Amino acid sequence: MTPEVHRLVPHVTDGTADADTVTWARAMQAAFLGPRMDAGDLARAAAAYAGQRLRGVWETADPAPVATLRSWDARMTVPGGELAVDAISSIGVRSTHRRRGLLRAVLVDDLAEAVRAGTPVAALTSTQGSLYERFGFGLATWTRSVSLETRAARFRAPDPTGRLRTLDVATLPSAAAPVQDRARRRHPGSMDRDAGSWTALLTGETGWTGMVPDRHRHAVLWSDATGRPGGYAVYRVARGWAETGAAEVAVLDLQATTPESYRELWRHLASLDLVGTVSWSEASVDEPLPWLLHDPRPLALGASRAMLWLRILDVPAALAARRYPVIDRVVLRVHDPAGHAEGTWALDTADPVAPAASPTRDEPDVALDVPALGSLYLGGVDPRVLARAGRLEERTPGAAGRLARLFAAPSVPWNGIRF
Repeated sequence: MTPEVHRLVPHVTDGTADADTVTWARAMQAAFLGPRMDAGDLARAAAAYAGQRLRGVWETADPAPVATLRSWDARMTVPGGELAVDAISSIGVRSTHRRRGLLRAVLVDDLAEAVRAGTPVAALTSTQGSLYERFGFGLATWTRSVSLETRAARFRAPDPTGRLRTLDVATLPSAAAPVQDRARRRHPGSMDRDAGSWTALLTGETGWTGMVPDRHRHAVLWSDATGRPGGYAVYRVARGWAETGAAEVAVLDLQATTPESYRELWRHLASLDLVGTVSWSEASVDEPLPWLLHDPRPLALGASRAMLWLRILDVPAALAARRYPVIDRVVLRVHDPAGHAEGTWALDTADPVAPAASPTRDEPDVALDVPALGSLYLGGVDPRVLARAGRLEERTPGAAGRLARLFAAPSVPWNGIRF
């Protein structure tokens, strides 16, 4: 028997959510082993879901859902532009109801609605993202941790430039939101921030923290010589200085619109009094920080971690939304058991401003499944690597190399917002 999925529209009044949304939030918290909270705190936490779509599966006579999913409309940077995505989060199943097809039910229902709405791509971040490959998601971006021993760090550019000022976290969004919107356009895969995301970043008040504010958070804004803001950093004191004489600082978000703003934000973090280590767990895999230092050895680079998974829902719309660095025409045979992306598609980049993608009866140059297409889409995965792994089949000799040149991105894809 197919589980019946129900949809909720959150109603928020005076900063608190309605009773049905609170019940949904309590079930989602339990599925993710979150802290238990009273109804008042849950109502405040669930207020962040205003304007989003909630799904659940309920059993008869049980007021709480046994499966949950949350989604919303977001904007994602792609090479040369941006497009609308269905951002998906909070997919949880009650521990007593696993392996009953509930995850499939809520996710398939959400993707079907996204297709009806004309949304070309769905996106999620997950520590267990490989579970979603069977639903058509492909791994498209990675992050890595970086850790800088500040007392040994020496910058090549000796003199600071621009102007830095600390900001109260309550006033940061108005100053930082335009910066984040400009900065994210430099990185394919970067997402915009909604109001709930800003609140969580700046205060730490989320369902996962039991709505307890994090009073160790700080923010700094950098402006250039003309006074125009060009970057910001939000960070927290992860460990105080009293025990060892050297505090540990954790970067929560760092957005820079220029190389200068990036350099000066890191210079500021490295010069904080009483601080011995600055770390960032969601940095890009190609951070330029090592190249700003006379000696890169004070910087430790961690292993890459899976971040953003993409599900292509509308192949022509997705392919036409981005830009390509070379002129070519490639025919792709895409296999999609769900049917959303199934077909043979011709991508023609003869017009660099308006590439065309359309169904065709021509013989394909390459054949691949829809998760592989999601991985290739932003330019972070080399098609030749997928061919060597058996994930992409060359039907025309040299087609994987042509596809690699065609899908090359202007910068390494990165999304620093885990959702």
